[in-house]
Amino acid sequence: MPSLGDPTSRLVVLRGNSGSGKSTTAKELRQRIGRGVAWVEQDYLRRILLREHDRPSAPNIGLIDRTTRYALAHGYHVVLEGIFYNPTYGTMLRELIADHAGVTGVYYFQLPFGETVRRHATRPLADVVAVERMRGWYQPCDLLGVPGEQVIDETSTLDQSVDRIVKDLDWTTGGAIAHGIDD
Repeated sequence: MPSLGDPTSRLVVLRGNSGSGKSTTAKELRQRIGRGVAWVEQDYLRRILLREHDRPSAPNIGLIDRTTRYALAHGYHVVLEGIFYNPTYGTMLRELIADHAGVTGVYYFQLPFGETVRRHATRPLADVVAVERMRGWYQPCDLLGVPGEQVIDETSTLDQSVDRIVKDLDWTTGGAIAHGIDD
């Protein structure tokens, strides 16, 4: 694959169990950075757009890959967020990371099951997804094993997590100015 993005582009990969804070972090990160940041959300592409089950070789894996590549190729920074189980998504994610020409940050949200349940109870999805179903999905540690991968645990607040990512990627706000995109 050819080089993806350019030396100034940013790719942030946020992974972890359901209810671990990935989406909240992605939303806050995008809010702080501003326009020019594409939020590629696994749940939206898989569950909403395609209404696909999470399984190896499902079409959503290619769609996530192509959406991320498209955004990077067109000058956007990307926050890629989802559970992204290593056995199902690992190859695709490692290829994206290897192909990216810019700065990449990979973060795994590692929280105890009880904490993910507590957080899940505060979300609208709690009425749809039972705790026992979450237990079946829960992986205690599902790292990709890529260089620089970092763990965010339950002691990190939202602000601390976002500050860490912004600092790690040497990312200043106002990224959209280069894109000329109005609010």
